[in-house]
Amino acid sequence: MQDRGERTVERIVEAAGIVIDEKGYAGATTPEIQRLAGVSRGGFYHHFTSKEQLGDAVLDRQHAFFAKVAEQTASGPARKLWLQTLIDISHLYTASILEDPVLRAAVRLSIEPGPYQTAESYASPLGAVTAVLESARAADELQDHVTPEEASRTLVGCYSGVQLLALALDERDALHQQVSAMWALIMPGLARPAVLTRLRLSAPPADTVPPR
Repeated sequence: MQDRGERTVERIVEAAGIVIDEKGYAGATTPEIQRLAGVSRGGFYHHFTSKEQLGDAVLDRQHAFFAKVAEQTASGPARKLWLQTLIDISHLYTASILEDPVLRAAVRLSIEPGPYQTAESYASPLGAVTAVLESARAADELQDHVTPEEASRTLVGCYSGVQLLALALDERDALHQQVSAMWALIMPGLARPAVLTRLRLSAPPADTVPPR
């Protein structure tokens, strides 16, 4: 059970997620975040000494998601198709950012020009995607020309672009369809033909999504 301080921190981070998602990092102000979180200025600065420290906490939510993905990939049983696992992870992340304003804010921090458009912001997703692709390579699912580390850069970059366009066009409700369309274009260049025909590119049925 969370103590009072932990609950206050969670409220502040959630409020920061909402404000940053709507206005970006530069447009977000600590007074607005304080008001939304229902905390005093002193209460805010007791936990966060700067807006940058709060931005770090928002980005930590994204790191935690992909750290869990990497851990499950490394410790779980071998998948029938690792490339299907990769597709399902992308849809799980899509569902998560649609539901969680803090994850949406983390995406915005990563893609908008500013202090968080750095290699560090992308380290977790790149690492998780590379790990799955390496498993796919070991299972002989990838075409011969595919290098996991290079392919992960392309995939994370494309997914980020889909996110950015959805934000610009206010089309986040169609994000799953856009992610599926991305896979329809990219997966033929990754998967061996015999594997490609076995893949489902759309989101998995709700009752098969692994717990978060």
